[in-house]
Amino acid sequence: MANNSSTSMSAKPRHILQLNVEEKRRFVDSFDRVYSDIDGVIWTLEYNVPNVAAGYAALERAGKAITYVTNNSVRTVESTVKRFAQLDMQVSPEQIWHPARTFVYYLRSINFDGLIYIIATPKFKAVLRDAGYQLIDGPHQFIEESYEDLARNIFDKQPVRAVVIDVDFNLTSTKLLRAHLYLRHPDCRLLIGATDRLLPVAKDVNIIGPGPFASILVEASGKEAIELGKPGRELGNMLIKQHNVSSPDRVLMIGDMLAQDVKFGRLCEFQTLLVLSGGCTLDQLQAQTSPDLLPHYYADSMADFVKFFEELAPKAHV
Repeated sequence: MANNSSTSMSAKPRHILQLNVEEKRRFVDSFDRVYSDIDGVIWTLEYNVPNVAAGYAALERAGKAITYVTNNSVRTVESTVKRFAQLDMQVSPEQIWHPARTFVYYLRSINFDGLIYIIATPKFKAVLRDAGYQLIDGPHQFIEESYEDLARNIFDKQPVRAVVIDVDFNLTSTKLLRAHLYLRHPDCRLLIGATDRLLPVAKDVNIIGPGPFASILVEASGKEAIELGKPGRELGNMLIKQHNVSSPDRVLMIGDMLAQDVKFGRLCEFQTLLVLSGGCTLDQLQAQTSPDLLPHYYADSMADFVKFFEELAPKAHV
């Protein structure tokens, strides 16, 4: 059931600083927990978003529990905690929901006990190995331009029962071919992490994300993939269970991407807030017409929460 602060699926998103005082009060009282993206919200590849630490601190003072939910598996939890500390944000490892953690959680939930072929970063693989899972990967060597050499590197009889694909900066067509062959087995699952089709890396500069490569395996194999990154509903189910969320509409999802963060929030029936500090511009937001990609609210950045709470504070009489 939607609460009074939520807009309808087709309503125009509202800027949090354009709400009147009573609307601000209803909004801040309408959620208890925050799920926040990191990249594009707190920092980008080029810079740290100004004054975001004060924005999150204001939410915490208002009693909001904050968990950082990221699709970025390139950075470890430990390095992310250190990066937060550089911004004077004291964030514990338990507050960071890392993509590899999602995979471990899911595999344990289904009592998976098989061989995994994985396309991901070394850091991602390390988390799964530390959790006790048996992985194979590669090939890593150069393949000669011959079908014979290709065949030697993609055909084998190992009993792979899950193919995992996430971000891999050293992805090759040979790895995809090998993954596709494993997926021919009827009992082999396809597990997908990040599905971003484009990744914003600088102002007006996007690069191809991991999504299109995962889509190749989905199309070629005919498998129904299990999406464990945003906007996959499976991730939302894990978070809801982990945090004992009984009313999803009392969760606020904050992010900078319509197709990942806002869609994720909408699928999970969370409230949604888009910040314009990362991968989406105001023009792109205003041009969006798909209801499942429209946020309930938006802000220029998380720093807007500083002014938001200042306007809620009672004014002293002179």
